[in-house]
Amino acid sequence: MLPLSEYQDAIKLSEPFPVPADDTRSTYDLLMTALGGLPDKHYTGTTGVAHLSTDDGLLRWLQAELALRDPAPVNPVAGRAINTLLYRQVGEHGRVEANNLRRVNALLPQNDFGQASETVLYRGDMRQLVIDVIVNTALPSLTGCRIPLHGCLDSVLHAQAGPWMRNDCAKIMEMQGLDEEPAGNAKITRGYRLPARYVIHTVGPDVKDGQIEEQDREILYNCYWNSLDLAGKMPDVRSIAFPAIATGYNAFPIREAATIALGAVNDWMDAHGHNLDLIVFSVQSEEDALVYADVLNTWID
Repeated sequence: MLPLSEYQDAIKLSEPFPVPADDTRSTYDLLMTALGGLPDKHYTGTTGVAHLSTDDGLLRWLQAELALRDPAPVNPVAGRAINTLLYRQVGEHGRVEANNLRRVNALLPQNDFGQASETVLYRGDMRQLVIDVIVNTALPSLTGCRIPLHGCLDSVLHAQAGPWMRNDCAKIMEMQGLDEEPAGNAKITRGYRLPARYVIHTVGPDVKDGQIEEQDREILYNCYWNSLDLAGKMPDVRSIAFPAIATGYNAFPIREAATIALGAVNDWMDAHGHNLDLIVFSVQSEEDALVYADVLNTWID
């Protein structure tokens, strides 16, 4: 597979993405500029997206168009408007400083998890995390979910990062010469308008009919291990956040997935832990948080 050294310059991985300059234009004006710079729009304003006369409706229209858009250079005028809009979105979503989150050894002081002092269990929105890397559960194409306004993590992260991340992923796949990223592998891009500096994209196991095979377990383990390996190659990365990979639409049982995730992180940190100071496990529901907490609290290292 394509190593980091062969694609990092092509996607300008080490180049900071510019913070937008002060822009006094209204949200409406920015939305109209952004939409005006997108060719071949799929919606005419009469179908698909409701309330197009409002800022919220126009934003949803823009998000839908960007979800459907093929990778391509971004019109500079539209790009500046999108950059400003997404920068404002971060302010609306809020920011969570990952380094300030409570560690597992303080949350569950009796636990035996070997990396408890470097680990955080976070229930919340990954788009809010101010952290070096967040991990995206990517589709095999690696270029983001194409269903407009879909709720999967791949869709949500691409929507907040902006169209530049899709372009980077497409460039990586073009250089790799594959239509699909093999499951368990990992690639890294900039996070663009996410608070996270980078995004690691990994493809989880494709569970068939809810039946978990040994190969599925190996792939899930590799998602965590290879993501950590890739993060470890970045000299400016000291922290990383993982979602509960493959437990959403792929329906990997949450308890088994949590056990595999914690095991992979524990193993990797034992071998290479000097590279990372913070590992965040991010979950969305109280139920999933309780499962992770129980697995941590009953861990035997």
